Amino acid sequence: MARPRPTVRALAPIALCAGLGLLLCAYANSLSRQLLDPNSLLLWAGVLLIALPIFYRLTSRDASPGERLALVCLLGLSLYGVKLVRDAPLFAFSDEPIHAFNADQIVAYHHLFRFNPILPVTPSYPGLEGATSALMTITGLSSYWAGAVIVGAARLSMMAALFLLFRRVSDSARTAGIAVAIYAGNFNFLYWGAQFSYESLSLPIFVVVLMAIAERDTAPREWARTWAVPIVLGISAIVVTHHLTSYALAAFLAGLALAYWLVRRNWSWPNPWRYAAFTAVLAFAWLLVVANSTIGYLSPVLGGAFEAIFNTASGEAPPRGLFQGKGTEIPPTPILARSMALLAVGLLAAALPFGLWRLWKHSRNQPFVLIFGVAAIAFFVTLGLRLAPAAWETGNRAGEFLFIGLAFVVASAGAQNWALRNRPRLGRAAISAALGVVLVGGAIAGWPWDLQLASPLRARAEGRTISSPPLALADWARENIPGDERFGSNIADARLLMAPGERIAFAGKNPDIQDILLELAFSKEGWEMPLLRENGVRYVVTDSRDIASDSTRGYTFSEDGEVTIPRQATLKFAELPGATRIYSNGEVSVYDLGAQP
Repeated sequence: MARPRPTVRALAPIALCAGLGLLLCAYANSLSRQLLDPNSLLLWAGVLLIALPIFYRLTSRDASPGERLALVCLLGLSLYGVKLVRDAPLFAFSDEPIHAFNADQIVAYHHLFRFNPILPVTPSYPGLEGATSALMTITGLSSYWAGAVIVGAARLSMMAALFLLFRRVSDSARTAGIAVAIYAGNFNFLYWGAQFSYESLSLPIFVVVLMAIAERDTAPREWARTWAVPIVLGISAIVVTHHLTSYALAAFLAGLALAYWLVRRNWSWPNPWRYAAFTAVLAFAWLLVVANSTIGYLSPVLGGAFEAIFNTASGEAPPRGLFQGKGTEIPPTPILARSMALLAVGLLAAALPFGLWRLWKHSRNQPFVLIFGVAAIAFFVTLGLRLAPAAWETGNRAGEFLFIGLAFVVASAGAQNWALRNRPRLGRAAISAALGVVLVGGAIAGWPWDLQLASPLRARAEGRTISSPPLALADWARENIPGDERFGSNIADARLLMAPGERIAFAGKNPDIQDILLELAFSKEGWEMPLLRENGVRYVVTDSRDIASDSTRGYTFSEDGEVTIPRQATLKFAELPGATRIYSNGEVSVYDLGAQP
């Protein structure tokens, strides 16, 4: 068979389409910020303009391996750009201000393990914030732009590593390219997995470690020590970056070691059981010595997930409704969008048996193929968790890892070979269209419909720029309140107070700031003020918007008819002796409770 010739000229029009698609996405988000109610089809047209030319070229026979690698990297970076043009230049995802606050604290105090009031476990895993703070110090960039660069570099590394991993296991650059294209359709790829959060860095390193182990398997034995260096460094980086990814890596490597034993009946080289053991020991040691708060953080989540699964399966609790938000004011996902998401899952499920059969017939003696097959089946098992209210997030997080195996299995189904052999152009078009459905449907399934486009955080009128109430609060606090003072506020206000406000803010149930803010009057027991004083809270933020308790929607301007909390709940702090209202922008007020007695 003739070796594919480099066809770099094909990259130019494809890159142009990617740029135009990204421009179309930016335009759709710009209209959304101006409340001009753009049709979401404009966004998805931009996404497909980015992806479809890449998909079509990846299905060709004559593209060289180098070109395919360039194409999947272009796909990853362009889709990452879709997330950036939605939010730039502010963090607007729920976890992003938390990690940006950690990075700002490291730069300010030159210490990795500073206190985080919203998510105390995050400083114990400083890999992302440590890298971001280093870039901030070197370049002078803000935490937003430094974080965008770090996550972008991680996304680029993941796409390249996925391609190299799939190519090594399948021995086919075309299968590898199609598998990476399928992976872009996982539910979290477009939005959640592109945010500034620790899994956005740890998951790419996870893929790099798998790629290195696959390369080590085929390398001469005398190179084993050479490959050990990047593998050990990658494992160590994951352990100090994200708890769940380190546990997933330990489980994956343990399963891979078992697959090696099943295939080759030995535990000697190249069986990776030593790396599995190293990952487990290092993760356990880090948990006990540095990050013991992780146990208290994960226990309620996992315990609630198991309880929800049992209650839903036994009929004691109703199943979670798909494509539905928590509040009645959140618009439902349109029927067409739901159909697209379900069709994407249906296409993957339909291709799964053919991929498993083909791999079992031709490649069942490869350990990676076995573990990918198990992961592909497990992915569809985790879809059932989405029906249990408290377990859907667990299934959603697991899906990012299991989708690696599913992408490989589906790409190996052989449909592309049949289509290309019988109707080359029509077959390539059909496969590209199917990949487009998987991409768009996965994004719809993984992110709320009303949040696909940007929300207005700033408005311009008559030459002036007006910030949304929580953003204006953050700007005011950064300029007028000392950095070591503490706030108590609703969830959305607290996150913006942390970044970009760079101030310490408590919210939620631990400590119970939420009930203090929502109750109509102070209790007879008088537990509120002692709790605030115990946590050093001097400034209390009241927000009349009910949406302020939503960590994904509460950053924007309020709309007519929006639900508000009772006025009495926001005014009760004015009745406290010595309390003074020092700031108000109409919907958000700040009360100074005075210094500690």
